[in-house]
Amino acid sequence: MPVRVLNYLTNEYETIEQAVIPSRIQDNRILMAADPGYIARLSLTGSAKLVRAWVLGDWTAIEGAFFDEWNTAVHVIQPFSVPDHWLRFGAFDWGSAKPFAMGWYAMVPDDCTVNSLALPAGAMVKYREWYGMKAGRPNVGLKMTAEHIAAGIIDREGEEEINYRVADPSIFSEDGGPSHQERMANAGCVFYRADNKRVSRKGYMGGWDMYRSRLLGHGSRNEETGEVEILPGQPMLYYFSTCLDSIRTIPVLQHDERKPEDLNTDLEDHIADCDRYACMSRPWVPDMENVIVPDLDAWGRRRHQPTWKVA
Repeated sequence: MPVRVLNYLTNEYETIEQAVIPSRIQDNRILMAADPGYIARLSLTGSAKLVRAWVLGDWTAIEGAFFDEWNTAVHVIQPFSVPDHWLRFGAFDWGSAKPFAMGWYAMVPDDCTVNSLALPAGAMVKYREWYGMKAGRPNVGLKMTAEHIAAGIIDREGEEEINYRVADPSIFSEDGGPSHQERMANAGCVFYRADNKRVSRKGYMGGWDMYRSRLLGHGSRNEETGEVEILPGQPMLYYFSTCLDSIRTIPVLQHDERKPEDLNTDLEDHIADCDRYACMSRPWVPDMENVIVPDLDAWGRRRHQPTWKVA
């Protein structure tokens, strides 16, 4: 059955042949009236990720995901015009046979409200990306030269004031000739060496920890369970909905079976690496008053299953 929908980009109505109309458990009023405890019992039948998918309809909640803090409904926001006075910077992960990834980020200087969304001071917003993937071929690169990539980056930045760019230290390597970094700098695109530490070791925080900290943000306490929940306005890392490859690749990344503290690098981790460099260039640590210790038993298990509240 054809459906007429409003295209918010053109502000005109368009006719489409099919549409998906989401329905959640709370929409079933007969079930909720007959069995008020149904949602509470669901929380006992599977993992938190599976329950979130069942109850909230969040099917980006991937079982075994490396970033189980990711929540598309929270971290993905509608694009807006980034104010000129916000600090902007870029991060880059090299790729040739595999895709390269370039991301542009803006830092929120003060608490503000944009499109009815409260953004906290210090939050990072990824407002644009360029993913060098061959069309229709996930994880296959474009094999572009350093000069061509640099030209593409400069072209996309236009007249923007980019305060700095960081990149994978591998592009600074000189093996029998000028490095990728030197070739890109000669084309007008200058990078600084990124901190590419992946996992935590004695004496420093790893990049994945920093990335997770921003995804989780300040969090918010569930008054019934004491658990930290991710609520709108609380994270310290956001993505414009136009960053399609970030939204596609990040939620499905998995743990490395041999090194569980790291992710499986055989998957499309290039954008995640790029975002990791960005996060490490702007370190953020939550206030201690917002850090909540889970209620665990002697075996490290939660004493209480989280109760899933539906808005």
